[in-house]
Amino acid sequence: MDHWTAAFGAWLETFRLHRTMQTVDWAVPAVQTVHILAISLVFSSSMIMALRTVNVAGGHWSPARWSERLNRWIFVALIVLLLSGSTLIVGEPNRSLSNWVFQIKMVMVIAATLLTWLLARSFRSHREEESGTAVEKLLAVAIVLVWLAVIAAGRWIAYAS
Repeated sequence: MDHWTAAFGAWLETFRLHRTMQTVDWAVPAVQTVHILAISLVFSSSMIMALRTVNVAGGHWSPARWSERLNRWIFVALIVLLLSGSTLIVGEPNRSLSNWVFQIKMVMVIAATLLTWLLARSFRSHREEESGTAVEKLLAVAIVLVWLAVIAAGRWIAYAS
């Protein structure tokens, strides 16, 4: 672990939240449950968007309409992920911050969020078209694959050091 990460982890350990996460038996499982529910919401919403974009399901609405409907849910779930993930990091900062799988996961979360934003932005430019463009279809599939990788990395963090 580099000096910056160790110093940041030591600073996080001074927070009252750190002590709470370390001493309250149900705190970590409760926050992890909220975190898992939020990633489930992001993933399922992304999957619905992808299936509609590639014309597999949800044909009664345009991809733009699905995007408009689901983006609010994705946004709220991303906020919940940020808050619950930050809480888990404060609970065990050195375990999280120094873990190479965690670091890769964070890069993938940023990538998936940016891809989702790009897809939603693309849909706003042609609201009522019935089908996604080739680029939108590629983005939709990439988003699902990256979120799957994020989920796998989230589970793998516990087994990597």
